[in-house]
Amino acid sequence: MLLAGLARDGGLYVPEEWPLLSAGELRGLVGLEYADIATRVMRPFLGGRIEDDAFARIVREAYGAFGHTAVAPLKQLDGRTWLMELFHGPTLAFKDMALQLLGPLYEHVLAKRGTRVTIVGATSGDTGSAAIEAFRDRAAVDIFILHPLGRVSEVQRRQMTTVLSANVFNIAVEAASTIARTC
Repeated sequence: MLLAGLARDGGLYVPEEWPLLSAGELRGLVGLEYADIATRVMRPFLGGRIEDDAFARIVREAYGAFGHTAVAPLKQLDGRTWLMELFHGPTLAFKDMALQLLGPLYEHVLAKRGTRVTIVGATSGDTGSAAIEAFRDRAAVDIFILHPLGRVSEVQRRQMTTVLSANVFNIAVEAASTIARTC
């Protein structure tokens, strides 16, 4: 399912059963590092498809380069309100939280299969830069990201177009109305 994208019905994959963590398992997460918590919470969803040690290594790699030791720190705003910061990933986009895990997961699965994939995506900005960062330099993945020419922020354009990895291809696409006027 990891490599399939959308489900056969065109929707998203969802678990047949939602694994539950007991109260004791939840208490056991207190004080752990983000990668250890993420590993324990996600492991039941794997159904044994990835060895525990390998999965723990993948998760640690995925979140190891985040700019905050807590990865997604909580900031207390007042006595009852907390805010989780999701911008400490390599592209400063909340999408790094998921995409940084996908890169090493794909690498692990593709290496076991001895295959490679090509990812094609289109973006208006932060999804493209987060995907590029997640899949850059992955031996079994080529990634092509399209973005609208002149319609992304300068920071996002630079994040997407200045990556020198051989497996990353960024394509700026002119809007159809502009092309029609110039023909």
